[in-house]
Order: sequence, then structure tokens, then C-alpha cells
Amino acid sequence: MRVDALGNGPSMYPLFVSLKDRVCLVVGGGAVGERKVRKLLEYGARVRLVAKDLTPWLQHAADGETLLYLGPDYAEDHMEGVDLVFAATSDEILNEHIAEHARNRRVWCNMASSPHLGTCVVPASLRRGPLTIAVATEGLSPAVARRVRQRLEEQFGPEWEPYLRFLGALRRHIQKQSRDSAINQELFRRLAGLPLTEWIRRGRFSEMIDAVSAVCQDLVPRDRVAWLWDKAWNTSC
Repeated sequence: MRVDALGNGPSMYPLFVSLKDRVCLVVGGGAVGERKVRKLLEYGARVRLVAKDLTPWLQHAADGETLLYLGPDYAEDHMEGVDLVFAATSDEILNEHIAEHARNRRVWCNMASSPHLGTCVVPASLRRGPLTIAVATEGLSPAVARRVRQRLEEQFGPEWEPYLRFLGALRRHIQKQSRDSAINQELFRRLAGLPLTEWIRRGRFSEMIDAVSAVCQDLVPRDRVAWLWDKAWNTSC
């Protein structure tokens, strides 16, 4: 069994989950709480908020539907029907009580100030359309995780979004032709090996379309490749 970096038991299993229409509880309405709420709403969660003080943005965003303000004082029954809770107050004792209640109810809990006391962490993440890269240090140094993310931002630029949408469209088009799966996989590997991101970054679209057409041969005619690329590009812009 792997233990975490603090020696406190099993290390955390990396996992991406859908929060659409999931109920999330955030306790704490300061800058940290606001960041949590913003991100949760961005991913389609339904957020309940408990906080003594709210930032101006939280005051404005609390519409009673996607963001429901429950009042200033936390109580354990606020976790009823909750899928995920964030303890984001400046009161360490309160945060620990929230984490304990979450464990008792088998609710996932993120601890902003003491990540190792919770049951999940929010990594520093980079998103380029369908591409998401997450970096975590098991709570030892969120600052280092952010630093690594910043380096990745330089390596994985905005060209990765149309690139992935283009490859995805090609993949779906090829799979519809009911060919042997092993042959398709080899074709997909060859496409992934082309320097498409470099060509996109440099605006060498015609050269890119020619190269992809050469790999696909009769499976995807050049005019179809060009159409799929235009669609991927326009969707990403």
C-alpha cells in the first residue's frame, strides 16, 4: 500500500469527476471560499454556502438556485444531501469539525488550509478545451503545484484545443467506417505523431491538412479533412 507524503496513510488516487448538478457545500465566504464557489459553478455544480462574511461577488452571485446562501453559522445538518464539502474558513477548529462530520457521513471533504486532514484535494490545473492537466503535491506545497502548472502553460499553449478537437473529429469519422480496430489504432498513432501543434502554432494549416490527408489516404479525402479542421478551428475560437 502506498502512503502519502506525510506518512498519514494511503496516498490520494487521481480522479476526474463530473460535478454537473451535484450538490456541493462551501463553508467560508472569504477569498478562498469565493475561488471554490466560482470553480464549482463553472463545472455545473449546485452550491450551498455557509459564511459569516461574504465577498461582494458572493453576495451578488447568491441567486438561491445555483448558489444558495444558508446563513452565517455552520451546522452538521447542512451536509444533508451533499456530495462534496469544502472547509474554507479561517477557523482551524471549525474546519476540523467539518472534516470529521464529512467522514462520519462518508462525504468527500476538501480542507483548504490542511489538505491532509481532508479526503480529497483540488489540484492546480491547466485547461485547453478538452485537455485538462492537473498537478498536486498531496498538500505539501500548493505553491509548487502552481509553479509546475505555470511551466506547463508555456508548453501546452492554446493551439492544443483545436488540435484535440480536430483529432477527435477525425477519429469519429474513421471509426464510423467499421474497419479493423487494430488498423485504426495504428492510424491514430500515426496521426498523433505528426507535429500538428507546431503547424497550428505557426499557421501552416495547408501543410497540416496535406500531411493528415496523406496518412488517412482514401479513408478521409482532403476536402473532408479540411472541413473537419475548419470546424475544429471555429469551435475553438
